[in-house]
Amino acid sequence: MYKPKINEKNYVERLRAKDERALEFIIERYGGLLYSIIRKKLNLIPDKVDECFDDVLLKVWEHADDYDEKKCEFKGWLAAIARYQAIDYLRKAKREEFGKPGESLEDIVNEPGFDDERFRAIEESIDDEFEQLLSCLSPEDREIFRRIYKHNESMDEISRDMNISKDQLYNHTSRGKRKIKKKFLLSKERTYG
Repeated sequence: MYKPKINEKNYVERLRAKDERALEFIIERYGGLLYSIIRKKLNLIPDKVDECFDDVLLKVWEHADDYDEKKCEFKGWLAAIARYQAIDYLRKAKREEFGKPGESLEDIVNEPGFDDERFRAIEESIDDEFEQLLSCLSPEDREIFRRIYKHNESMDEISRDMNISKDQLYNHTSRGKRKIKKKFLLSKERTYG
């Protein structure tokens, strides 16, 4: 069976067709970009860089059909996947290193031998990333996003406290996600373009 040579014009199409050679092309072309993003984000857990890189490639493979070339360049899409995967790794490292199932944050911090500096460094890294993502939002939207995604508050609770209907909250979050995605993709294109 004839398989076309993978090149700049067809690698996305071939990736969607589950041609492994397209993934190899992507690694050759964008591997350095992906590694630099992941290394920068995972500087506190460098032993997880390769594992995170592999997970990014798996997500690219599994979600190739989700890429929309009308919305952004492929490398911007890749950079977004790498960044979000690295943030997930930071969160996972924090849970693994400092938490046990059912244990409260207060219990973790008060344990003998607790590495407060490392915990704070991971927390700050996650917080910095989160605040950078939110910087394009209005103060009200930033508060909503912090309460939902950082403090895990329910929509009912936020709706009541902020005197906003749940429908309005969903509109705020939907609009905010679009703004964040647009800002993030534009900044990545400028940085890596």
